[in-house]
Parts: sequence; structure tokens; C-alpha cells
Amino acid sequence: MKILKNIITIVVEIAIIILGLIWYLRTKEEEPLIVMISSGGFLVVSILTKIFDKTEKPRPKVVFHRKKNFSMRGPLGYTANNPRVIRVGIDKVEQYWYLDWTYTLEIRNNSSVTAYNYLIEYENKPDKTELKGEIGKIQPIKPDDKFEFTFKLTQNVIGNHLDADRYLKENANILLKDMKIISKYQDEFGKSFKTEYDWINDNNKFE
Repeated sequence: MKILKNIITIVVEIAIIILGLIWYLRTKEEEPLIVMISSGGFLVVSILTKIFDKTEKPRPKVVFHRKKNFSMRGPLGYTANNPRVIRVGIDKVEQYWYLDWTYTLEIRNNSSVTAYNYLIEYENKPDKTELKGEIGKIQPIKPDDKFEFTFKLTQNVIGNHLDADRYLKENANILLKDMKIISKYQDEFGKSFKTEYDWINDNNKFE
């Protein structure tokens, strides 16, 4: 709003100078010169104010936050690399395992400005991931709006139950360490902004 007022002021002052020049050319009087000089001074001040005004303007800020819900492992059968007779509780039996990590991905507009034309992209997203939830591209994200997505990562591994437990504890961060979520959006004037979300560090960077 402040930028719009400054632009309107500059346009009005230019118009006054033009009208003053026409007045002077027709009458050759001193009064239009005074008007032109005064308006020219205000014009210079307005332009300098616009150039050097470093006040941060309000902008939409789409932010992300992840919350881990749960993780689980499930056996899918024995491999051929086991003794013919398995001693229950003694032998570390090699099996095929299904690993599952499920997160809630929270998306908010943490500002006083509505975000428009929202778009989401992923960098280095692992295979076997699933995202449930949707925000329409033309759906505005109003201040303090919150959306929740379910983000699910799965993996198949081979090993004994101790291996599976270790994989379940460590592998999610290994698989997701390079993943970033890129959100692009605009304000109501069409100015573009971007949020880059670092999954591992749960950190948002704004551009």
C-alpha cells in the first residue's frame, strides 16, 4: 500500500509539472514557474524516498514442519541363507523385511499476507515415497491456514531382526538426508516468492 501511494504521488507531481509548463508557455507568468519548481522538489524527494526506502515489505511465508508419527518393520519370509534346522531364539535368522516410516508434514502460511498460485516441487526425493494430501494450485493459502499431509517412506531390506531394527532406526535419515521441498507462490500483485525446506534439519529458507 505504501509503494502504491508513493507511485501515485510521483505521477501526480509529474502531471503538475507538465500542467505548470503548459501554463507558463501560454502566459509567461512567474506563478507557474513557482508551481513547477515546488512540484519538482517534491518529485525529487518522492523518487529518492522510493529508491532508498529499505523497509521490509510484508510478504507471504509458506513454512513446513515435519512430525514423525511412527515406524514399523514386518517380515516377508526367510531367505535361502539359513540352516535347514533353525534353533528358535539362538540362530539369527536372515529374512526379507518391509520397513515403513510415516510422518505428518504440516504446511502453514506464517504471515499476514495471503499466498497465491502455490506450487510444490521435490529435490532428491527417495524412491518408494507416498504423499497423501493436496492443496489446489489456485487455492489461496490465507494467513494462519494450516494443511497436513501424510508422508510415507518404505524400503525392503535383507537381514536378521537386529539388522532390521538398525535399519529402521538409521535408514530414514540416510535416505532423506538430501531431500528438499521447494514451494513457489505469489502475493496478490503477482510477485513471486520461494520457500526451501530442509527435511533433515526441519528448517525453512525464504527467497
